[in-house]
Amino acid sequence: MRRGFFSLQDKSLFVQLLFLVIFVFLGMIVFGVVGQGVAHLAYHTMDYDTASSPAGFLRITQAFGSVGGFLVPALLFSYFHDGKWFEFLSVNRKPYYILANTVLVMSVMILPLVALLEQWNMAIRLPEWMSGVEQWMKQMEESADCISEILIGDATYRTLIVNIIVMAALPAVCEEFLFRGTLQNLLERKIGSPHWAIWITAVIFSAIHLQFYGFIPRMLLGAYLGYLLYWSRSLWLPILAHFLHNVMSLLVSFTFLRRGIDMDDMKYTDIHGATTLVVSCAVVVAMGLVFMWRTQKEQQ
Repeated sequence: MRRGFFSLQDKSLFVQLLFLVIFVFLGMIVFGVVGQGVAHLAYHTMDYDTASSPAGFLRITQAFGSVGGFLVPALLFSYFHDGKWFEFLSVNRKPYYILANTVLVMSVMILPLVALLEQWNMAIRLPEWMSGVEQWMKQMEESADCISEILIGDATYRTLIVNIIVMAALPAVCEEFLFRGTLQNLLERKIGSPHWAIWITAVIFSAIHLQFYGFIPRMLLGAYLGYLLYWSRSLWLPILAHFLHNVMSLLVSFTFLRRGIDMDDMKYTDIHGATTLVVSCAVVVAMGLVFMWRTQKEQQ
């Protein structure tokens, strides 16, 4: 490191987290403004409701939001930590092929479990004295659902390809750079416990999405991604798993939309054979997790 370079490396956890939060807010503001500007140039409006293509407007702003709110802060933190853009982020190591192949199988098996957890999570009701909070949570959920319906409402293969880029690939890379690559690595180094670091990051990862009726499954997914990083010491493995999960979810929605199936009132447990499928998937996922854990122990 060159003399006189400001480094976060020897700073306290509080100071490092403070700088990370500052980088996130700066990235959100700057790239949010740029994204709105680009969308305005493309559609001559500042509101997606009045754009000729609301989905196109949202894709532009979401793409800039992902880069500015997640990727750029992670890169800035890495640079100010030790003077290198990627050194801190665990991207300089490839995962073992056997782990990557296991993740491919796990990504399919996890989907039914996530669907069931989402159904249970949505059934949770807060106490009466928290009715105001629950109403706010419902409004946030409805807003997120509305945006999702706009983005995936066009059941064409061209739209599917664009959504895979904007809604699957870009979030997978950008979010993993910030949460697992930066926050989890930072907490593990400072706290000393990889498990605490994984679960704290998973909670923050789920909460930041502001979709509280999917909080539990998203938190567990975050923990799964965190353990993938811990076991492989390569950020590319959770990026792969995150991308595959996003793609699988998009493909399910796309298939249902093409067939005219309404998912709004559908309950996963109403599907014939759902119990057997969930149990089978749970067994395969458990075996996969144990296998990856044993593989990591043998490689140490």
